[in-house]
Amino acid sequence: MASGGNIDVSVTLLTRNAGPLLDRVLRAVRAQSTSRRVEIVAIDSGSSDGTLAVLAQHDVEVAQIRSRDFDFGRTRDQVFEMSRGNVIIALSQDAVPAHPRWLENLIAPLEDEAVAVSCGRSVPDTERDYAQFVWERNGLFYFTREMRQFSQRHGRGLSNANAAYKRAVWEKLKFGAQPIGEDFRFQTKLLAEGLRVAFPDSAEVLHHHAYTLSALYKRCRNEGLGLRTLGCALTEADLVRDFLRLDVHRAWWRELLRGNLRRPADFLFPVVRPCAVYVGSRFARRFAP
Repeated sequence: MASGGNIDVSVTLLTRNAGPLLDRVLRAVRAQSTSRRVEIVAIDSGSSDGTLAVLAQHDVEVAQIRSRDFDFGRTRDQVFEMSRGNVIIALSQDAVPAHPRWLENLIAPLEDEAVAVSCGRSVPDTERDYAQFVWERNGLFYFTREMRQFSQRHGRGLSNANAAYKRAVWEKLKFGAQPIGEDFRFQTKLLAEGLRVAFPDSAEVLHHHAYTLSALYKRCRNEGLGLRTLGCALTEADLVRDFLRLDVHRAWWRELLRGNLRRPADFLFPVVRPCAVYVGSRFARRFAP
């Protein structure tokens, strides 16, 4: 991988207290098997854990903002503006490219004129010291009805945890102010333009979560806020229907009998998810960091 001079691909990150995984992420990006000229660019929003030192060790261009100024849409636009590549990759600070062909495989679908963005998969990381959240593993994390509304209208959701954009398309459409869900909003803009998102199977990143109860609530509450801004609000009637979903109750008992619901967030998820999404959808006014 070459860096400096004219840039072909920009890998962009939004960081805040990224922890020890960040070093693995950056090493995996630098180890890609490619002849393209690649840069790494980041915006940090108030890290206090050594994140900035790790970025400096890997020759990452960094801009810093205050945590209270962070907005997923505006900040994503800002880091894209800092970049120079004709292809811009959005990568989560804890998403580790799974193999040396990740970058090339992620970019390949962009050769199609109708494809504006390519979005790779996230798969569990066996090297992490915590198991994948059980409700991610069983495919029910997004069981609530606001997500059903979005998928029915727009199809499979784009994720900026692992996505490559054509610069010209982003420059035309931009993300714009969006407290969370800027990737979903951009997807709606693409569809309005008759452009597609590709989902290659061979551009995986190692990426999974474990949650405390408070972190789970905050994420779901923020997602409710983001989907509301896209016209996919969770109503009181939706909340009741989500509480009564038989497939979720069956999974709840199944995971309990298997001994998989060991932490409060694991056990309470079928209640916390709809309640937190409803609060975000009905009452939230800004992103909770």
